[in-house]
Amino acid sequence: MKQSRGTVIPQNVREAILERDKECVGFKIGPPFPSHVPGETRYFLALDHVRASGALGKKSRSTEDNLVPLCSRCHRWKTEHGREARPLLLAYL
Repeated sequence: MKQSRGTVIPQNVREAILERDKECVGFKIGPPFPSHVPGETRYFLALDHVRASGALGKKSRSTEDNLVPLCSRCHRWKTEHGREARPLLLAYL
């Protein structure tokens, strides 16, 4: 798992999220998230905050109800399409 810049996610929270989701959440949600090659979603996952921080330079909570594992392809799509992606991720959580 790749740690995001400046964010400290407690190991017990990280383990709980990976146990809960096991793979890229974008794969589980499906379109409009990008398509996946079978098996690729278990690798190169990063935990990503679902809720926006609300202010530039501020961090949102690093808790189980605000983090999901995303592969690099879905993480990029979420970054570029946050207004569309966040409601889908919140509904998943």
